[in-house]
Amino acid sequence: MKQAPKFVFLAVIILFLAPAVFPAGGQQDQGRGGSAAAAVPTGKLTVKAQYGDEKYYPKPATGWTANPKYPQQPPVSGVNEFPIVANKVNLKIATPYYSYVTDYENNDLTKYMEELTNVHIVWELLPEVNPMEKINLMFSAGDALPDVFMGCNFPSSMLITLGAGGLATPLQDLIERNGYNLKALFEANPRMYPVMLSADGNVYALGDQTLNDANKLSMRFWINKKFLDALGMKMPATTDEYYEYLKAVKTRDPNKNGRADEIPLVGATEGWHAEIDGFLMNAFAYNETNTDRNPSTRTRAYITNNGKIDVSYNKPEWKQGLEYLHKLYAEGLLAPESFTLHKEDLRGLVEYEGASIVGSLPSGGPHEFANTQGERRKDFVALPPLKGPNGVQQIWFDEFMAERAGRYLVTKDCKIPDIAIKWADYCYTEDFFTRNRYGVLGRDWKIPPAGTVAVSGGDAKYEEILKWGTPQNAYWGVNVPQWNRFASYMRGKSNDPYELEYVLWNAKVAYEPYAFKRSVPRVLAFTSDEARRYSELNRLIIEYVEQSLARFVTGELDLNRDWNTYLTNLNRMGLNDLLNITQAAFDRQWKKALGY
Repeated sequence: MKQAPKFVFLAVIILFLAPAVFPAGGQQDQGRGGSAAAAVPTGKLTVKAQYGDEKYYPKPATGWTANPKYPQQPPVSGVNEFPIVANKVNLKIATPYYSYVTDYENNDLTKYMEELTNVHIVWELLPEVNPMEKINLMFSAGDALPDVFMGCNFPSSMLITLGAGGLATPLQDLIERNGYNLKALFEANPRMYPVMLSADGNVYALGDQTLNDANKLSMRFWINKKFLDALGMKMPATTDEYYEYLKAVKTRDPNKNGRADEIPLVGATEGWHAEIDGFLMNAFAYNETNTDRNPSTRTRAYITNNGKIDVSYNKPEWKQGLEYLHKLYAEGLLAPESFTLHKEDLRGLVEYEGASIVGSLPSGGPHEFANTQGERRKDFVALPPLKGPNGVQQIWFDEFMAERAGRYLVTKDCKIPDIAIKWADYCYTEDFFTRNRYGVLGRDWKIPPAGTVAVSGGDAKYEEILKWGTPQNAYWGVNVPQWNRFASYMRGKSNDPYELEYVLWNAKVAYEPYAFKRSVPRVLAFTSDEARRYSELNRLIIEYVEQSLARFVTGELDLNRDWNTYLTNLNRMGLNDLLNITQAAFDRQWKKALGY
């Protein structure tokens, strides 16, 4: 039986592996290695944090200290002192672009960070969807790498391999020299530092902490409420009732335009939980698709009651789910484009000018598939998890989303690693978090009057002026290592029932009773040998599972004729080895801590 998490054990790990990570007060170490340059007072800062505890406000630089390990790097200011350097330096950052950011170079946050730090960011923008393909090419090409990869979600199996190959810089000493807000995060959340540790004892990438309980249940599904009302149907509660709804959408013209133009169900190949199988398959067998479409970072695995790692995609219940999806496809209820459609094309269908035509779709939120200030988003409401034919009614619960690793990697080609880490350390302030999520205080958001009620209840932390999902030039949005002190549902509650945070919070409340709380931790500390084998097997098997899923659903493969061959191929590919490797890493890092 699963017990409550034992965080005391993890705190002991931290003290054992990294006793120097927690010096008192984050004071500058005047005696650390290298000769210090003469103190150069710089006067008052030209910028001041807009929000947060005064303890974490940046302090004016009082002098500069060199690090002899990196002779090409200029001396840097003390811990939590700014600017970082006396003369401006360039830091090349490769990061996946966020589609709602109109300009990274002239962005308000870019300008703020440069003014604060004296570090000029040279942006190299990676694809928004599946950036790891481009990153792998960059590493394999042998060309000069950017100083930093930011927001790329490197899996632990890749980090240990990059570290062993000398492509990633170990960061623990740099954190010790320059960390202030990072150390505060480690003290506040004892799970954070072990999450960042690789099996060899090195930290190869910084992580982040994301406070958002609503998004732990982000595998959402949306149904056209106007269609339901027009058809005189109630909200479906079972897979059979949902099937009847889809048939009615196809045959009974719920948009009342006299044409059979309705699409009962459609998904996409990219986007936040836009894949067609994520939500629906959970009515038959547990299905974790994570939020990343890169096969290297998905597991589709779960933890059994006795702490064993297992998968659903070789079980009879998985086959039963495939049969259901194939029935939808064969009867024209599931759009064939669901296996090829891009995110923006899905939005185009929802926003079709002629009429509302989409009956239902999977997505993390309405802002993903509809215009955030448009009218069409109001057609859709969250469909609670459906009960399958065997009585299964569940949804993926991202239990470990708060602590993420692999968010900020300093490469071997970075000649200014102290500067890179000191720059990143400021990203863990509340000031940076509010700027990167909400924009400029007083212009893009404001602090609500005392007593303002939040979307989630309690006291509101902010009121939004610049709506999330609006094209903007105020912040970077997502792909950044940071420490979220409060979540979006802590904004002041509006009178608009279609306001995004209100909609997502209501979905969280509806989904919570069905949360499947046995997901595999996102971070598993593999050894180098395990990592190589895991990366090879996991990508091969997950790609095969997903390709086979599409082929079974579309009828290219026959479930009666080809299912046993599918199972045989999984075993030949090394499924048992994959499970054993995952189990070994889980047992080493998490089994005792999670009470198994």
